[in-house]
Amino acid sequence: MTLLEAGQGAGAILTIVTLLGLFIKWAIVKPIKSYIDHATYPIQPEANGGRSLADVARTVMRIEGKQTEIDQRLEVIEDLVTKPATRSRKTTSD
Repeated sequence: MTLLEAGQGAGAILTIVTLLGLFIKWAIVKPIKSYIDHATYPIQPEANGGRSLADVARTVMRIEGKQTEIDQRLEVIEDLVTKPATRSRKTTSD
């Protein structure tokens, strides 16, 4: 086997591998990618006017923060209403 024949054989193998890779990409990878894009469309950033899953998570965290703040304020109000004797009263002397 000469160097020229070895180069031709390597070229033929490289061509076959390249064509096989392109076929796999076209026949297998592209349909799978299309299916994943279709299945995950509702949670993608461009879906629903930019309302992605990350947006929902941020909104939930914001609501939790507000709810915690409201709970704390409500506890203070409940303490004032249920335990009025613990408050200091102002006395005015005339």
